[in-house]
Amino acid sequence: MAVWIAVFLVVVLVKESTRESLGGVFCTLFQPILLIPFGIGASYAAVEIYLLERLGWWSVANLKTTIVWLFTFAFVTMVEAAKAKERKAGFGKIAAETLSVAGLLTFITELYSFPLWTELLAFPFVTMFALVGTIKNHKPAHAQAVKLMGYLGALVGCSYICFSLWKTIQLWSQTATVANAIELTVPMLLSIGFIPFLYAWRAYVAYSEAFTAISVFGIDQSLMPYARLQAISRIRGDLELLERWRKAIQAAHPRDREELKKLLDGLFTLKDREAAPPVVQPRYGWSPYLAMQFLVDCGLVTGDYHRSLDDDWFASSAMLAIGSGMHLQNNIAYYVEGTEYAATVLKVKLNVNNPGEAVEAEVMFIGYTLHLLELAISQNAVKRLKARIATLEVFQAEIPYGCISLSREDFVGGIKGGYSRRFEIRRGTLETTNR
Repeated sequence: MAVWIAVFLVVVLVKESTRESLGGVFCTLFQPILLIPFGIGASYAAVEIYLLERLGWWSVANLKTTIVWLFTFAFVTMVEAAKAKERKAGFGKIAAETLSVAGLLTFITELYSFPLWTELLAFPFVTMFALVGTIKNHKPAHAQAVKLMGYLGALVGCSYICFSLWKTIQLWSQTATVANAIELTVPMLLSIGFIPFLYAWRAYVAYSEAFTAISVFGIDQSLMPYARLQAISRIRGDLELLERWRKAIQAAHPRDREELKKLLDGLFTLKDREAAPPVVQPRYGWSPYLAMQFLVDCGLVTGDYHRSLDDDWFASSAMLAIGSGMHLQNNIAYYVEGTEYAATVLKVKLNVNNPGEAVEAEVMFIGYTLHLLELAISQNAVKRLKARIATLEVFQAEIPYGCISLSREDFVGGIKGGYSRRFEIRRGTLETTNR
């Protein structure tokens, strides 16, 4: 790889235009906004290395592996942790990668390499396979070609692993040494020790983003010191609650300290209610926290249940894309609407933005509505209405304490032939606006 990097640099430096572009890349990389966090991360890693060295578990012989770990794990996971929208998912992934078999396979792969001429020939192809893999995010129409490249890349990766495993077994007496055992253990120990730093780093980023957002769009600047104190002293490491607090402030625009305090008190009360949801009688609707789970198995995961601007309460999933449209994709979403204590409307909405792929989207819509009907009402309701739902008939039917409806609305202007379908289950008397 070093040979190809050297060749690349020579080619880039020969031409003035590419030389200027390379200079721009380096200027971007050496901005303080990147250098300072990475410098702090490197300093933390240096403390880890010092402690391992004092314990006799690290030496200069492990320097190469440590440098590779710093750039391929430490810095990369710092970026991933900063971008993670949900802290638990982000750190779960990091912990899994740290303790997974991937670290062992990487170590085995690096023990023995192919001859230099083989490595020189293979590196451009491996790089091409990796780069082509990014096309699927921008050119869905080429998904099949990208899949083929993925298989070829996996084949190359397996060949590296198999070759190194074969050499490892063949030369076991040379491989099974204390030095190699330490070489394998050091990156894992460094990774485990780095997780507390990543947690603190993620918390710092989350608090910085939240404080910036509410200072611009939420509250008066004179309230910012009190808001910071409330968040740091009461929310502390609960970054999910911090995000909900930010959204609540931006929606409510509290005008004084008392309103700020009541808003946070309300969020803590809501979290207690979520931990032990109250029972809701069928005549009044459903428990919002139970209703939010109805379509989780289908990939429609809602956000938290909270007050809207017009004092109704709701939770909604992100729009799940369907199909491979290059520009506009069909999508489907799930909504839970109601009062503070009971959900009174459950809604699945399908948007057909690409009529040419409507069949797949409608089949998914039918499956989701039947699943929701079974969980929210009963299996008997599914049997009674299955035929009408399967044919996508527009209808309205009564159920105990409420009604069920399936409707269609054609788009006016915009997408030619586009339309939406809405399946609703209502209980109680709440009037809601269309979403």
